[in-house]
Amino acid sequence: MSFKLRFPAALLALAAIAPLHASAADPAPGPIYMGASYGFRASTGLDCVPGQNDCDKSSKRNGKAYVGYSFDALPFQGGVALPSIELVGYMGGEVKSGFDTGAGRRAGRGKFTGLGMQGVLGYQFDAFTLSGRLGAAYTQGKVDYLGGGSDKKDKIGLTYGIGAAYALNKNWALHLDWDRVPVKYSSKQTTKVDMFSLGASYRF
Repeated sequence: MSFKLRFPAALLALAAIAPLHASAADPAPGPIYMGASYGFRASTGLDCVPGQNDCDKSSKRNGKAYVGYSFDALPFQGGVALPSIELVGYMGGEVKSGFDTGAGRRAGRGKFTGLGMQGVLGYQFDAFTLSGRLGAAYTQGKVDYLGGGSDKKDKIGLTYGIGAAYALNKNWALHLDWDRVPVKYSSKQTTKVDMFSLGASYRF
């Protein structure tokens, strides 16, 4: 079974067993949580080289993992405001496109990894939570050019995003997120990756 099929299957299995887990865990969960998401699409904003074969400006097999700490909830407009802070790691899958260099645009395959810290403000009503995120991340982009050679560059920049979550019980929740992550593939090629992801989190 491929990775693309295994991940949704794992989420369905999680949704099935989570209520059983909750019945054995009566104490209220604490402030620490962790989660992971599969990025089913990540738009890079790159442009293909004219005549480039097999060009795809959206990378595949992206993902993120995070651990967070929630502060005290505050009543707000019939729900509660949930401030949190998160340490998050990013993985950007391969994108086949054109990359700007000092010698012009060249076809290649690019990837990135990153680590960031962000503040999260959520608004919870019943089992649903809507949230916004703002922080900073250090990313490292790498591109292998089809004609030979490679580049690797680091970047520090702002990250931000929005998300929606549905609580299966007091511990488990499913998440749908959008994150914008800054990436520098070469000295001339900087972009912002828009990652759309689906995942789950567990609150201890």
